[in-house]
Amino acid sequence: MAVAIVTAGLGFGAAAGAETPRAEELEQLRINTAYIIEAGEFEIDIVPFYFDYDDGEHLGVEAEFEYAISERFMVEIEIPYHRVSTDDGHLDGTGNVEVAGKWLLTEQGGFAMAFNLGVELPASDEIPGVAEDAWGVEVTTPISLHFPDRYMRVHIEPGVQWQEHEGFEEQLLNLAVEHRPGGGNIALQLGSNIVREEGEVEAYLVPSFEVSATTVPFQFGMAVAAGLTSESADWGLLLDFEVEF
Repeated sequence: MAVAIVTAGLGFGAAAGAETPRAEELEQLRINTAYIIEAGEFEIDIVPFYFDYDDGEHLGVEAEFEYAISERFMVEIEIPYHRVSTDDGHLDGTGNVEVAGKWLLTEQGGFAMAFNLGVELPASDEIPGVAEDAWGVEVTTPISLHFPDRYMRVHIEPGVQWQEHEGFEEQLLNLAVEHRPGGGNIALQLGSNIVREEGEVEAYLVPSFEVSATTVPFQFGMAVAAGLTSESADWGLLLDFEVEF
């Protein structure tokens, strides 16, 4: 009952006749979609997270600032804070700041494809597991498929990451299926994150949901990650608080 009262007060729920909301990124699923936010729009995302490992834990928060320069190009700055704890103690601090740009290459019917380029800036102080004094570049090509009759979207994001001194050290594949019952503002999502680095694979199955307000430009998402390999965390929790201007 309390949840119903809160969501009604914020205007959450289906909006009859409204266009189905679509996200440029599902932060709680750690995946970029092929979409761009509206030209001239500014967005702030706060993404707290927690991952539990056999020998420690990793928690933190990411602050993301996005701006759409045009209908086909947007930029983003991401500032993370990490705290890594083990039996030997903990390390914490600001991680590598990333500056990214995303170009919408094509959008025809229900198919959209984009090119995403992110550059990680070297940290002034290197902290193991938190920040590295090295440049990094990540390239991905997000693809989004829209099935309006079924109120469903499918997102696929393959990519690679290059890091100074290491070369092309990571290959990644992010997947997500998104369903909005009745075309409303509540999205049920199932995602997967797979990262291969030096022959080791980190993979997660991530069920989540996202709720968009109809009276204020605000969205909230929550996901629970289940580790699928020995290199993965046992489980994790991710939240997303999003405000548009």
